[in-house]
Amino acid sequence: MDKRAAIFSALAQGLDLPAVRERFDLTPEALQELFRNAADLFRAREAGFWRLNCDGASRGNPGPAGAGIVLHDPQGRLRVNTGRYLGETTNNVAEYQALLLGLEEARKLEVKNLRIFADSELMVKQLNGRYRVKSPHLIPLWREAANALNRFESWDINHVPREENHLADAAANRAIDQNAPAR
Repeated sequence: MDKRAAIFSALAQGLDLPAVRERFDLTPEALQELFRNAADLFRAREAGFWRLNCDGASRGNPGPAGAGIVLHDPQGRLRVNTGRYLGETTNNVAEYQALLLGLEEARKLEVKNLRIFADSELMVKQLNGRYRVKSPHLIPLWREAANALNRFESWDINHVPREENHLADAAANRAIDQNAPAR
């Protein structure tokens, strides 16, 4: 059981908020963020949003790389869990390639509303317009991602901690393990 599930389980069993905060070493802000994320999840289900988690991995920078995605429908059912081997590339390129793979899979399923989660703060902030894309090799990937996102009726992209993206990370690493030449 992940930490979030354990926290909600403790609350469901009647442990009060101060005791939960103490047991799980949570700041008031962290607990508030947990509730905000839970509310977002329920809103997304009600609004028909699909959930895409994407992650890129590179063993070395550059090095053998993979893209991994996990796509859940609005009811929370796992619909796609896949990865793609990318050859030798950087982690930032792998992150964008993972997003593009996820958007491609979502379009195949005719997804209209998409909520995206990635642990690449750089990519998320670039796509949200908070950071400029300065690296010349990332500009074409950013453009391709922006164009692909505009094909959805609605979307948002959010940064999540690495531990909340473990399934997409596992898919990316599985792609590397199954395809990278032995060193």
